Amino acid sequence: MTETLERPPLTERQQAIYDHIVQHYRTRGYATTIRELCEHFDIRSPNGVRCHLELMRKKGWITWEPNYARTLRPLEMDDGQQQ
Repeated sequence: MTETLERPPLTERQQAIYDHIVQHYRTRGYATTIRELCEHFDIRSPNGVRCHLELMRKKGWITWEPNYARTLRPLEMDDGQQQ
């Protein structure tokens, strides 16, 4: 019997970023970048996006290697599940 772990909910802004990450990955087949997220959400500082991403990673919604390009992935893609 497998146990389902519930992830902590995302804030409204985090959910919008997450939805964009998922959509980008599905339509293009590769991860978006921090700079692209900055442009899309009109966030001036890449650090602002990094803070959101780090919290989303800790909540279990994404995987992300901060020092490498295009490593941002929604965990649903790793699990083979679709939203």
